[in-house]
Amino acid sequence: MTNINSNSIKSAHKRIKEYILETPLITNIKINKKYGSQIYFKLENKQKTGSFKVRGAFNKLLQLKNEEKKKGIVAYSSGNHGQAVSYASKILGIDSVVVMPNDAPKIKLKNTKKHGARLVLFNRFTEDREKIAMNISKKSGRILIRPFNDEDIIIGQGTAGLEIKTKLKEKKIIPDIYLCCCSGGGLIAGTSSYLKNFYPQLSVYSVEPQYYDDMRMSINRGKLVAINPKRKTICDALTVKKAGNLTFKINKKILKKGLVVTDSEVKKAIRFLKNKIGIISEPGGAAPTAAFLSRSHDFYGKVVVVMVSGGNIDKTFFKKILNYD
Repeated sequence: MTNINSNSIKSAHKRIKEYILETPLITNIKINKKYGSQIYFKLENKQKTGSFKVRGAFNKLLQLKNEEKKKGIVAYSSGNHGQAVSYASKILGIDSVVVMPNDAPKIKLKNTKKHGARLVLFNRFTEDREKIAMNISKKSGRILIRPFNDEDIIIGQGTAGLEIKTKLKEKKIIPDIYLCCCSGGGLIAGTSSYLKNFYPQLSVYSVEPQYYDDMRMSINRGKLVAINPKRKTICDALTVKKAGNLTFKINKKILKKGLVVTDSEVKKAIRFLKNKIGIISEPGGAAPTAAFLSRSHDFYGKVVVVMVSGGNIDKTFFKKILNYD
């Protein structure tokens, strides 16, 4: 029986709120008029460490026992989880090791190291990051901090859903659609678990990059599907080969459908977010916006919540996209 529910998410929010930011939920009159929808963007790109991941990291680390904290931790990550865990560990005085791909954006590698973590790099196409981290944990006794397949992590990510609901309630708005990026599935599992409790009619869509739509395929087939893509995507944060069994169990009950976006659509979304509302989004963070823009006719007349999950993108790459790469 899962402990992921509105009460546990409320408790997590009380636990972590002094360590995180309450990020904005914004709308734009011109955008709403153009697309005939009422669109609200949840700006987790403005969160500490530049993504939502710090929510789950603090919720997990704050609940470790003192003897566990003394052992130190090891995490594996495509980038944002690593930054978040490194930052939270620094704040809480815990020694950290983070396993990250050698081709991760430089900004993610730099920030993870800056916060004090020792980096262990791997090749995302030929090596298994989880196995590397598990071996480190086994040999050193460090506590393994998983990026998504962990109740405390999912519950922590769910606090973004609590903030969305609080703001919508203040505005007396009832959402129809929720678009959220999906990699391992922790963010969408946590936030939608909270939102669906208050808005049972809410239609939740996961958004994944082309070639990495393991959650969509898993939901369609009714069982976990692993992928082994040979092609790359600019959405580096959304490149797991298989969702977690825990996140899949939650998402298969909640999600209406899985959506897929191309790199080209994501680039357009990054430009849209910068030019229309003045924010910087990394590719994975812009994926839900890309799904909205490419399918806006499907959401006409609806109240749509769009997650912008992170903003950690290398400056040179960002400029290249803005210049219509």
